[in-house]
Amino acid sequence: MEPGRKAARIAWLVSLVAAALALLLPASALAHKRGANHRAATKGHHHPSRHGTRHDGDRHGNPVVGTVYTTTNDPSGNGVIVLQRHRDGTLTQGATVPTGGTGIAAQPPFTFPIVDSSGSIALAKNGHLVFVVNDGDNTITSFQANGTQLRRASRVSSGGVLPVSLTTHGHLLYVVNEMSSTISGYYFSDDGRLWSIPGSEQLISPLFPSGTAPPNTGGVAAQISFSPDGGQLIVTERGLPGTSGAIDTFEVNPNGSLTLEQALTGAGVDPNPFGFAFTNSGKLLVSNVGQVNGPFSFPAGNLPIPQIFDPAQFVGSTSSYTLSNTGTLTPISTQVASGGRGACWLVVSGDGRYAFVTNTLSSAKAVPQDIGTGIDGVSRYKVAPNGTLSLLGTTNAGTGDPTDEAVSSDGKFLYVSVPTVSPTATSHIDVFGINGDGSLTTISVVDQGTLPGTISGLAAN
Repeated sequence: MEPGRKAARIAWLVSLVAAALALLLPASALAHKRGANHRAATKGHHHPSRHGTRHDGDRHGNPVVGTVYTTTNDPSGNGVIVLQRHRDGTLTQGATVPTGGTGIAAQPPFTFPIVDSSGSIALAKNGHLVFVVNDGDNTITSFQANGTQLRRASRVSSGGVLPVSLTTHGHLLYVVNEMSSTISGYYFSDDGRLWSIPGSEQLISPLFPSGTAPPNTGGVAAQISFSPDGGQLIVTERGLPGTSGAIDTFEVNPNGSLTLEQALTGAGVDPNPFGFAFTNSGKLLVSNVGQVNGPFSFPAGNLPIPQIFDPAQFVGSTSSYTLSNTGTLTPISTQVASGGRGACWLVVSGDGRYAFVTNTLSSAKAVPQDIGTGIDGVSRYKVAPNGTLSLLGTTNAGTGDPTDEAVSSDGKFLYVSVPTVSPTATSHIDVFGINGDGSLTTISVVDQGTLPGTISGLAAN
């Protein structure tokens, strides 16, 4: 590989590792107490005949039953890529719909070309509303979804710098902004219009000394999400180059604003929490990027970058917690090894019995530089009713660095995004069938050069 291409590839791998509504809440919701106030292409590796472009299915009786979304993160104009989801789980790539905002070519502080977070796309109203971040111009775009058709409804400021993750509940939407270390809230209407919630802005936990990046001394935000009942909001942060990050919990007030409940930092946090999801019983599962040690390099005069080729670093794991009604997190299972490196994105199966975690650095097999292969790219965990985790094993993803995940609304399929900026490879979305025992069966791969290398975010209905 030419030196320039090799440098670009290494910068991409480094970035991966180091790796906010428009209708006022109904009066009845405003009167609820905390904790109850918001509960209320065919271009893949398949013969063209298997994936027609008709919205009612193809000639072999494989109807379109849902939609999968990802974004281009294009600095010249961000767009949502719409993929039709067929009954058998396979995907047909459709239109790319402009968001009106922009992506970013090299996202600070790690200069990666994708939105390095979980939840950069969020769905609401049973998938009839779609929200996406535009990290290049600090905005949020909302769409109305009608089948596989999108119509832009609103585009507003994210209230900070570098929006990376969104979450919705009821008529509330919140966003976390990585570089300003802030979160902001919005009301949204049934048609997707957005209005800011007065007093919703909050800072996330300070993890760095004053004067170091990010500017407001917060960690590197990874995900924001409501608790299942909508009464609490959780934010995870990586503390790179520190050995641990933070998990913040906020109380959601009756008017949709927030009150900080707990900031779990330092030794109380497993190494660099990233993605998370709740089980059906309300247990919190969190993936951990892994322990980071020196020596560090400073390629952009910014955050120190650890040694990503060291197989002893970034050993991925997953932990589980009980979340109390006061925001306290109590560990259940801690640092259950993922069997791979850089455990980042996490989703839970529809029945809540299994969790799937992507190991962005794959595995260091015979050679320490053996990363980006997709080997051991997806870890499979069994989740006991009490939240106890046990590793079932790993499943290989396609070649590259697996990132975002989504489970279909019927719970039958797992979708895994594998972006890449390598000059000799293309990004792809891997489709797996979820079996009753938690194992995964490869169904198809959407690629053949039709997806941009910087695909970011993944959501399915």
